[in-house]
Amino acid sequence: MAPAPAMPVLPAAAIDAPQLRWAEALHAAALAPPPPVDEALLLDWFRAHSTFYRRRIGRARRLADVPPLEKAELANVPVAPGEDLRATRTSGTSGFQVSVVNDRREREFRRALLYRPQLFYDLPRLVHQVVFVDGNWCATPDMPPKRFVYGGREYRTWFVGAAADPGPAWQLLDALRPQLIRGIASAILRFVELAPEPLADIRPRYVGSGGEYLLPAWRARIGEAFGAPVLDRYGATETGALAWQCPHCGEYHANVDQVLLEDDADGLLATPLFLRRQPLLRYRLGDRVRLGPPVVACPVRLPTLVIEAARRDDWILAGDGQRVSPLAFQFEQLPGLCAWRLHQAASGALCLYYDAEDPPAVESRLREALRAIV
Repeated sequence: MAPAPAMPVLPAAAIDAPQLRWAEALHAAALAPPPPVDEALLLDWFRAHSTFYRRRIGRARRLADVPPLEKAELANVPVAPGEDLRATRTSGTSGFQVSVVNDRREREFRRALLYRPQLFYDLPRLVHQVVFVDGNWCATPDMPPKRFVYGGREYRTWFVGAAADPGPAWQLLDALRPQLIRGIASAILRFVELAPEPLADIRPRYVGSGGEYLLPAWRARIGEAFGAPVLDRYGATETGALAWQCPHCGEYHANVDQVLLEDDADGLLATPLFLRRQPLLRYRLGDRVRLGPPVVACPVRLPTLVIEAARRDDWILAGDGQRVSPLAFQFEQLPGLCAWRLHQAASGALCLYYDAEDPPAVESRLREALRAIV
């Protein structure tokens, strides 16, 4: 099912601008009402991508007439040729595990879109940030940071794993005094609850949670611990950043100028306009959200989004009683592992169910990963 070579023009997205102007384009687009999208033209583009979409769309001229793309169907979507194609798997901790393929430009644009909220933050030209990610590893203050220049600022980033020892994590934050703390919501919460020293003196300007649904109690606990506003982000591995909480009005703004969103009764549908290699048409994420008009007094003119129910990861209790995020295991990075499910009985015993291409080889690596965390 090879993609067709002839491709009509896709409705404009910021990815079509020169890369050095992405920040400028995303900032300007957020300050204007999103332009209307020609649905017929969009469907023509998807038809030209592959036989898969030609058959799926048929003669439809409206998005609503095309069946939603379910997670179980994603593996059937063909990948068009591109530069430096790479597959990324979702963690699988909160549902069906899938893989998505992006080229280099798409991956770099996804990062630009992820950083869009920070275009509206009050931050200095040089930003130190600590990001809580999957795994159990923790950087040290003397390690060279990852650098990223964007929107007139240089970001220097150090990383902390979701299951990292809270002692070294606190030492990192105390030494750096970062202006920004970002990352997995449950990982930040775990650190807050296990930190060996008070966090009030860290004094970040903002805490940017993401990766899963932020419960109100989590928001309150994190904000109280750091004495900083908690500005959440909402998105998915498959689609990229979908919405972000605004520092001006406090509401979530939806990135509908880059990702078409439909608040369907059976769950959110997303059509990213910047995915060209393995594009997603009406991809069902399943979260229950509600789209609304922009906030009148806010300079950002993107529509608002209210999250009613969304993906969230359950805690695992380690042998010492500490809570561990399933994201700490990073099972999605194990080669040959197709799917997995982790169940903890009331007794505390863990049972891992998995599907793999070579079960004996994968099982040993799974055991090592489990023992390293719990």
